[in-house]
Amino acid sequence: MKTILICCAVVILGATLILAGDVPGDEYGTGQILFRKNCEFCHILKGDDYYPSAYQRQFRPKDFTDPDSWKGLDAEKIAQVIKNGKGAMPPVKLTPEETKAVIDFMTHKLKN
Repeated sequence: MKTILICCAVVILGATLILAGDVPGDEYGTGQILFRKNCEFCHILKGDDYYPSAYQRQFRPKDFTDPDSWKGLDAEKIAQVIKNGKGAMPPVKLTPEETKAVIDFMTHKLKN
């Protein structure tokens, strides 16, 4: 009986580790989660089914998957916009650690 329980535990743990690959778990996972929660609604990442909303056509928020969006941007400027807002974008209430995580995700995973 004890052997069966140990085998079940090993199988469950293994399945959990395999399925965890679908969840942001790399070094930029926290930044990705925060980006999706706070930024992606306006700064939608263009895909096959992308159609710009009226908001996006009017205010034209940056698409950070577009290399042209990165011209003149650095981590300090992004941090300032996150903290203070800019134009139609309101300030985003993130801790300094969360801001760094978002910027790390953006610069390593979105920037081409």
